[in-house]
Amino acid sequence: MADGRIPGVSRSERQDNRVEDLHLDRVVSSHPEIGPTPPDGGYGWLIVFSAVVYHITVPALVTLYGLIILKAIRQDGHEEDEKIKLWDVDIALVPVIALVVKLLLESWSRAVVKIFNMPRFMALAGLCLTVAGVLLSSYSTDADSNDQIVNIFAGLFAGMGCALTGQQTEVIITIYFRENLIMAQRLVRIAPSIGNCIVPIIIGYMLTKYPGDVVVMIYGALLMQNCFFLAAYTRPVYIEKVIRTTYRRIIDAVEDDDEIIFSNQGHSEPPTITQATEGPSTQDDPTDVVVFNSRKNAKEILDPVVQQRERAISNERRFSSDFSEMYNDNNRFSSDFGTLDITSYSRIGAYQELESIDRDAQNPQPLYRETTVNAPDENLVFSADMTAGTARRTAMLKKHFITVANMLIDVNFYLYTMLHLCTTFSTLIIGLLFPIFFWEKNTALNIWGVSQMVTVAHGLALCFILLCVMLPKTFNQKARLCSICCVIGAVSFYGITLSRSMSFLIYWCVVAASSTAVSSILQQPLYNSTLNEFSSTATITFANTAAATFIMIWALVRNYELKTCFVTASILQMVTATVFFIASFRRQR
Repeated sequence: MADGRIPGVSRSERQDNRVEDLHLDRVVSSHPEIGPTPPDGGYGWLIVFSAVVYHITVPALVTLYGLIILKAIRQDGHEEDEKIKLWDVDIALVPVIALVVKLLLESWSRAVVKIFNMPRFMALAGLCLTVAGVLLSSYSTDADSNDQIVNIFAGLFAGMGCALTGQQTEVIITIYFRENLIMAQRLVRIAPSIGNCIVPIIIGYMLTKYPGDVVVMIYGALLMQNCFFLAAYTRPVYIEKVIRTTYRRIIDAVEDDDEIIFSNQGHSEPPTITQATEGPSTQDDPTDVVVFNSRKNAKEILDPVVQQRERAISNERRFSSDFSEMYNDNNRFSSDFGTLDITSYSRIGAYQELESIDRDAQNPQPLYRETTVNAPDENLVFSADMTAGTARRTAMLKKHFITVANMLIDVNFYLYTMLHLCTTFSTLIIGLLFPIFFWEKNTALNIWGVSQMVTVAHGLALCFILLCVMLPKTFNQKARLCSICCVIGAVSFYGITLSRSMSFLIYWCVVAASSTAVSSILQQPLYNSTLNEFSSTATITFANTAAATFIMIWALVRNYELKTCFVTASILQMVTATVFFIASFRRQR
């Protein structure tokens, strides 16, 4: 016990405890002045619950517009042999434009969220924009309405709102969680699949009672109820507590009025505060150092060498008007310019004078210039001054250029972009067009029957999607796992185009929805594990821009039949699967 050892504890156990105590999280938790540590629970789970409720209702807008389009087509008198096309009803512009705008504005919304640091305001502002877009789209729910301008603005508002609230949700979850971050992100990503099970049955029942515009307005009112959940978005309480308590004590300690003098005389401990504040000592050593001066009759002790240098500088004549001593080293400035030989660089001091101030010149040069090292004979060299702002902007541009260059030559960027495009496009097709395509294959069903079948398909898919929560945080052979999911999705999307019976259509929809949702859930861990050599912001921006550009160009090329849309999704899934399978054989870093 005399040597400080604990009886009954071996040396290896003491070393393990020492390593555990040096863990960064424990250090940060025990010393809040270094920085707070997320609690990984508590109030953060309320944030996750609010985010799940939001993602249950808002992403299901795609299914809402799919059923609204189906009702408009039925009211228009669709013939049995007539093929339904993508742009038969103009309200289809709303979900497509909303998706494109959301992809384009996600990076900007993330920057705005981090700059303003007002989570509740940003989340509620995005919700209000989304509700405004939904309510605006209620004016063009009929098949005969040609209000493209209204649909475009409705899509813009809905896309901006989804981007703002979605990025605020992602940012605030990362603030509250560290160890359980992957679990929280997976719960939020599974929420749209839950919405695809609940929303179709609700919308299908309301469409049997009310017209399409009324149903859209009612759903907009339901979306507005998310304000009670998004109001829970706030900064962590532990950050406010640390700022108000710990950092306040640190500042008060620094601003203490007492004087502490540490002596270099070999004392074993520094003097106490009472000894330092009793008054100036008559036996102070000249080598003592004052850490910070007191306002209570403290004495400043200087080094003798410093005192001698200060006295010599004070006695030295820095400026002189005696022209006879202009070459004296003590005279730094002089007014006699005629006797100075400018061609002799060895006689020029810290400042360089001109050849003659009395000469006649059309373009006189500055009187002084910077000292030139190894300057050529009979030439004046002037250096270009660079301000701090110019240097900072130049460094930032160089940093961005290097980031983009490294990103474009990295294979992981193209893998992430392909998977992101595949999952985004497949989610749009399965949510917006499957109810319409299902009714085209089975025209005897009404809207209530179609909504029931869609609910059953997404409900069965949810049983498989929930298993993704139990998956480990990291995966070996991520590329092959994503390749398998994309192959299953390609087969299922193509199977939808070949089937006519309800049972096979439901089966292929279950497989397609499951594979697409699993790929979307695996997308975030794959992104976190592979994109670690360049800026994540640049990667998200370029990937979203590529996906938005593809969807917009594809949608505007022609008015596709529904079968062509599912075939396109199948081809895109197969291409993604092939790319990931080939990439799985490359050497791992």
